[in-house]
Amino acid sequence: MNAEQQVAVVTGANSGVGLAIARQLLLLSPHSPTLVLACRNEKRGARARAQLLQDFPSADIRLIELDTSNVLSVQTAAREITSLGRLDLLFCNAGAMAIKSLNILGIIRGLTHPIAFFESSEALVQQQGLVTPDGLGQTFQTNVFGHYLLVHKLLPVLSRAKGRVIWTGSSASQLEFSQLDYMHIHGLKPYESSKYIVDQISQKMDERLRQKGVRCFVGEPGNVCTSFLANIGVPVLQMLIVVVFYLMRICGLQRFTIDAQCASTAFIYLAFARDEEVDASQKYYSCASRWGHSSVVRAPLECCTKDADFLISKLDALVDRFDQ
Repeated sequence: MNAEQQVAVVTGANSGVGLAIARQLLLLSPHSPTLVLACRNEKRGARARAQLLQDFPSADIRLIELDTSNVLSVQTAAREITSLGRLDLLFCNAGAMAIKSLNILGIIRGLTHPIAFFESSEALVQQQGLVTPDGLGQTFQTNVFGHYLLVHKLLPVLSRAKGRVIWTGSSASQLEFSQLDYMHIHGLKPYESSKYIVDQISQKMDERLRQKGVRCFVGEPGNVCTSFLANIGVPVLQMLIVVVFYLMRICGLQRFTIDAQCASTAFIYLAFARDEEVDASQKYYSCASRWGHSSVVRAPLECCTKDADFLISKLDALVDRFDQ
């Protein structure tokens, strides 16, 4: 990376893993970057910025309103970011899971496979049929297409800085996907489908972006207790999940990172590792020891070439449709 002052953008930076990534960038960057918090909720973003400035009072921290479920918002934010002249790091972290209710039968069935159960959303019933004003599946647009369009709009400044695009993936990514309903408007698991798409497109994106000097990777935060749990709306259950997560980690299951700082480890590694140390065909996992010491483990991305080609063609078509 260039020794000049870098520019880093973190979407969904007002809380959870996004805020932890922002904090670690300020803490560990050899040259203090211009840090852009790209948040849907301006008030929450302002609170996050104030928190960071308390610990890093001389930092250059900016707030941009960005709703990845809205094409106009993405286009407006892209113009603001482009005005900075360069972009070294783009963390495509913003995400949403629209929860309808608890899935009691899913919870009961989960007792037969507890590890896989806690790495999935089997305990939750997700809302179906959600469509944005742009006419796209809400979870698909929020988690995938909004970021894909953002990368497209920011490619000139990413290329200028030989930057990196770092997606937030999920261990639940392979559970649900159908080409017939690739936006997963009618399916039961739109969140899982969106994260499957991230895994499928990232390596293809890297092949394309490398021609412009830009790299693309996927990190996975592990099982972390963030604001997603608050959406359950059952405080006792939230506490129980936290307790179970700690028990799982004490038993040696490294994927239970639990806290956001530990969960951000893989993303910070991808931000600062040398080119020869990273591989776009690998997925990078934040992990934790029994006592909470963080580490990064890599494993090959599970990629279906047929799905990847199909999804890239669909996403490119949507970019052409909206990029007027």
